[in-house]
Amino acid sequence: MIDQSSMLCAHCQRCGRRSVLGRVDAASLAPPADGEAPPRLRCDMCGGRQVKLFNANGPVEMLAFLNGRI
Repeated sequence: MIDQSSMLCAHCQRCGRRSVLGRVDAASLAPPADGEAPPRLRCDMCGGRQVKLFNANGPVEMLAFLNGRI
């Protein structure tokens, strides 16, 4: 079973790639302790920084996102 709480869906606005970030990648988005802004995401295909996160409400919605149906 997929633990949805530890997964993030991301869509690159530059190249259109859709991906799911795992627990380790999602943990790196937490704000640092000294109050600085968290690092921005980069697309793993084109390197673009125009990445939008998508909040899936379950595994079925996550699969629909990856297949471009949402």
